Amino acid sequence: MAKFYAVCLSIFVLVQPVFGAMTGGGGSSSSSSSSSSSSSGVSDGAGSSSSANVSNSSNSYSSSGYGNYGSKKDKKKNVFDPFERIYGLIRLEKFAEAHEALKFISVPTPSKQADKYNLLGFTARKSGNLKTAGEYYERALEINPKHIQALEYQGELYLQLGDIDRAKKNLDKINEICWLICKEKKMLKNAIDLALN
Repeated sequence: MAKFYAVCLSIFVLVQPVFGAMTGGGGSSSSSSSSSSSSSGVSDGAGSSSSANVSNSSNSYSSSGYGNYGSKKDKKKNVFDPFERIYGLIRLEKFAEAHEALKFISVPTPSKQADKYNLLGFTARKSGNLKTAGEYYERALEINPKHIQALEYQGELYLQLGDIDRAKKNLDKINEICWLICKEKKMLKNAIDLALN
């Protein structure tokens, strides 16, 4: 039994990064696939009572430093991250400034482009521009339909707009993509639970 457990654990440790790389999930906020996608489960209140609840959930996550922005994985690999300055602005909650700075960053790959659109959506949403945020999330998901963090953020946007059903559909998509441990799944589920209570 102990051998079986050890084999299962070994497979999990080996498969998780590969699976993350295939789906665009996990890792840091920029792409190299397993480190692809930006994260920060934070929501602004958009006027409805359910969005106020979602906003409360964001405060608990915002205190953790906005998720994977500026992840240690990229730093360990010594890989240049075009979004590093943006992560710093996000950690300082300078969302409008981060949004404007993102517009001038050029990225080398489609997966980085999806990350850029995801960050543009996030910073637009945090700046209160929900319509623009929705457009950027759509663009990120056109490039990478399995961009877990864009799906999670878009789900939070739907909650801010009072559309719980669409948020649940995004959670279902995340469940299909990330069948192992995935913080975006937990974040969106918690935000939906708060919106329903």
